[in-house]
Amino acid sequence: MKTQINYRKIFTVAGWSLFACGMFALLGFVSHKQDELRCSEVIIRMNEDLGHEFIDKSEVLALVNSKGKVLGKAVGTINTALLEKIILTNPFVEDVEVYSAIGGKLHIDLVQRNPIVRIINKNDEQFYIDKTGTFMPLSERYTPPALVASGYIFNTYAEMKIGYRFVAKDSSERLLPRTIEQVYALARFVEADTFWSANAEQIYVNEFQELELIPRIGNHRILLGDTSRLESKFRNLMVFYREGLNKTGWNNYNLINLKFKDQVVCTKTKF
Repeated sequence: MKTQINYRKIFTVAGWSLFACGMFALLGFVSHKQDELRCSEVIIRMNEDLGHEFIDKSEVLALVNSKGKVLGKAVGTINTALLEKIILTNPFVEDVEVYSAIGGKLHIDLVQRNPIVRIINKNDEQFYIDKTGTFMPLSERYTPPALVASGYIFNTYAEMKIGYRFVAKDSSERLLPRTIEQVYALARFVEADTFWSANAEQIYVNEFQELELIPRIGNHRILLGDTSRLESKFRNLMVFYREGLNKTGWNNYNLINLKFKDQVVCTKTKF
């Protein structure tokens, strides 16, 4: 039996193949031309929605040009991965992406760190912990609004730079010292709660390594003990605020103890 040749199908496949080859050649030509373009502008964008001013565009540009000016340089010779690593050496930068676009423009999209607690340790050394659990130094140019943690905290900024990380308890990685880990956990809880993010003033670690929270309202301290059952503890506290302090007054107690499960134990103020 004689096999019929489907010339129409052959021509169709050949046509699409030629089209694909043409497109690849065109893209390669465009890419080559793009690489030959000179860098005409550096566009820096930062996450300004948080209002942080740890680093400005002039400082970012100085980092970019630290290995040689990029303006006027062939786009194809700019090592964007290296530039990202250089920018990330700034302790206030959480993330950055560097890429080139049409017209020889170099784009830098940068995310500043977002500190949630300021640590003042027992030696009066100060540093921040950001939302991701990364330690940050103080800034000479900007002081962000952040919860303060002080008291019997012996962890230092230097030791946190040699591999300590906030990790799950079942991880094989090294855990942070217990005190600073719990301070961070409480700060995260406060930061995520609308009421407490506005009304918590300070975290205090007492001599027994227990956590106390000092609110902006009233003259009392809130003894939490540790960070177990935080949601339950603060839920019980809000019930006590509504049904207790609103009736008896906000200055009748100097300590509200939430350490014990489903209990609110108060110590009266001595006048």
